[in-house]
Amino acid sequence: MTSSYGHTTDTTPMELEALGKHFAQCNGEGARRVAMHCGAQSVRGFVLARLFSVMAVVAVVTGLAWMVL
Repeated sequence: MTSSYGHTTDTTPMELEALGKHFAQCNGEGARRVAMHCGAQSVRGFVLARLFSVMAVVAVVTGLAWMVL
């Protein structure tokens, strides 16, 4: 909680400028994190959708290689 000591609770131009810079920096960093998170989710979805198929192919190839050797 803050106190204005009887004055209006107004911001100064310097405070608004500092706040604007802070928001610009946070938005830039947040956008990169969101993009990385979305990319990771896409890769995860791609891998999980094909996980059973890949495991089945690996099992068949391993079985065939074991029988041949």
